[in-house]
Amino acid sequence: SGKKHVQEIIRTEEEAFNKTLDRGIELFEEAISEYRLKANVHGQSMAARPRAADLGHSPACVCAEGEPESIRAIDSNGNVLAGFAFKLYDTYGFPLDLTELMARERGLTVDKQGFEKLMEEQRARARAAQKKTVITIQDDVDLVAATNFIGYDRTKTSSRVLKTIPQQKRWAVILPESPFYAEMGGQVGDTGVISTGAHLWPVVDTKKIHSTWLHLIETDAPPAPGATVELEVDVARRNAIQRHHTVTHLLHWALHEVVSRDASQKGSFVGPDKLTFDFNSVPLTHAQIVDMEKLVNERILENAGVFWTEVPYADVKSRKDVMQFFGDKYGDVVRVVQIGGHAAKLDGYSMELCGGTHTRATGEIGLFRVVSEGAIAAGVRRIEAVAGLEAYRKATDEVALIKMLAGRVNSPVHELEKKIESLLEHQKALEKQIKASQQREASNAASELLERVHVIGGIPAIIHNVGGVDGDFLQAIVDSLKGRFKGTIVLGGAAAGTVSLIAAVTPEFTGNIQAGKIIQQIAPIVGGKGGGKPDNARGGGKDAEKLEEALAKAKGLLGSS
Repeated sequence: SGKKHVQEIIRTEEEAFNKTLDRGIELFEEAISEYRLKANVHGQSMAARPRAADLGHSPACVCAEGEPESIRAIDSNGNVLAGFAFKLYDTYGFPLDLTELMARERGLTVDKQGFEKLMEEQRARARAAQKKTVITIQDDVDLVAATNFIGYDRTKTSSRVLKTIPQQKRWAVILPESPFYAEMGGQVGDTGVISTGAHLWPVVDTKKIHSTWLHLIETDAPPAPGATVELEVDVARRNAIQRHHTVTHLLHWALHEVVSRDASQKGSFVGPDKLTFDFNSVPLTHAQIVDMEKLVNERILENAGVFWTEVPYADVKSRKDVMQFFGDKYGDVVRVVQIGGHAAKLDGYSMELCGGTHTRATGEIGLFRVVSEGAIAAGVRRIEAVAGLEAYRKATDEVALIKMLAGRVNSPVHELEKKIESLLEHQKALEKQIKASQQREASNAASELLERVHVIGGIPAIIHNVGGVDGDFLQAIVDSLKGRFKGTIVLGGAAAGTVSLIAAVTPEFTGNIQAGKIIQQIAPIVGGKGGGKPDNARGGGKDAEKLEEALAKAKGLLGSS
């Protein structure tokens, strides 16, 4: 039912969001682990170092989805780099405030200024992407006649200029017939040239108003009305577009074969560099994507014929094997593009109502590769893919990347997987050693602090400035104390210009005072914020000079509790 479908969409979107957020947290923790690893490798424990800048190690890097190479995450000064913070926001849904909080809890800072710069660059890209060619037509008088499109069979012709219309910095040239395809149905418009003897005008785009084609040229002196001109489409570009358009039909067919016949098209884009295909569905599995890609390439190798024929819409309106998407927007006569079967027999395995240009056979597509699959709206997915030379470039780029990675880790390509597994195991072993070392240091520090217990307001308390340590080391001390101490613990530390604070209250005293409230009141003193649960809370700031004042405030809170 419709209600069940909506509930399924909501459930899957919620699961997908939580999964994405969890992966972002995991990525952040990976960056923290490598940062600590590099700090310790360079002879400075996270607990003992006076300044992270003194480490002089290379930045901690992580491998993130959508990135061909690892990205720099945290520099040697303990600063979360803008590019990493933006990746967490853009790909994993992290608001900057969450990244800042997680960083403060670990004694790190975030390059907020750099993040805002990247945000503005993204907004600029979005604004640029939304800019469309605005066609200015005074009235229907400007559109002197319908254009006869002859581009299904020809890519060049001679014609006579009927009219030219100024369009800001461009001119629109109107002709009675044209081999140029005008942008429509998701397929971009053709480019090419218009020429007359000594003059040549590059056509930068082709648009359509009603039934009139507008050939857009950038010039101050367009061809004169009545002039005879030669029109020639950029064939290499057209062929690339056609490969992407025909393979879009194959992809649609494969989607029904592999995923569900209920998956319906919601939009598409067909250009020379790529295609995108939007459809309603739950997220696809990796296996489904692989199966679709394989199925499409099998059909390409079959080199089946691609045919098109015009028929009365009434003849195909009720046929479920002929894909149609716009209902009553179709005219009395429609064009059916079929793959496989026999010309004009409407017996292909893929048949769609389509006005675009296509290859003559599937073999012309060459190669098909899926680039990505993801959500663009609730219940709507988008596949981005490439075909032909673009697919070949993607394959060669991936091979080059693999060879580069093999070189980086000094391994033959065929042994790269084993080498990476070995490096990961070695990293885990080092991280385990570091963690054990930190736990020993934290336990020793906790033992020293047990000798500094004071009773404030009837509550045993340990309130101390631990020195040049980060939030994680403070937490390790607290964890060590919890089994040996009953009361309130408030610890502070300052490293790399960042203050870390932690408060803990054992269950016997949470009725008197809560850790979260302590942090909420003392963190602003050091220019930060924080919070947490009644029994454990963390915070941070940037004003190390006021750390003692913040700890004094904590003593005052206990005294008045």
